[in-house]
Amino acid sequence: MGLPDPAPIPRASPDLIPEPDRTPALIIHLSPLLGLVLPALGNVLGPLAAWLAYRDRAPVLDQQGKEALNFQLSVWLYAFLTGLLFLALFSLGLLGGVFGAAAGSPHLGALALFGSLAAFFAFFIPASLVLWALPLVVMLLAVLRVSQGQAYRYPLRIRFIR
Repeated sequence: MGLPDPAPIPRASPDLIPEPDRTPALIIHLSPLLGLVLPALGNVLGPLAAWLAYRDRAPVLDQQGKEALNFQLSVWLYAFLTGLLFLALFSLGLLGGVFGAAAGSPHLGALALFGSLAAFFAFFIPASLVLWALPLVVMLLAVLRVSQGQAYRYPLRIRFIR
């Protein structure tokens, strides 16, 4: 009779963050708050600095830093594209007003101006609120998950850094 097989050695899951690495992971995920001090760039510079500081400590910190940085770069890109789209809509409305007034119809000019303002209130303000609130909510979810020792994957992120 042979001896029973020994119990398998438990391996660390890549989705688990060891206790010593949780504080640096929390710093990485909270680093976009630098955007409150440095608007427009702080939310990207914070994760970049945190990732560069902690990426060599542990593979899980490297992965979490890339996640946070990729998400913030994605949000920055989404905000930039939203601004371009708003500028295009607003400009089209103003151009329509100019051409309408040039054609001799002041009512078309007023309607185009109204359309431009409607694009601002119906599109740009709601999109800006979503692009402001979404990163905060997702960051809080990441902090909660990491504080429980689980790695976090951000939604809607583009993988700029692999």
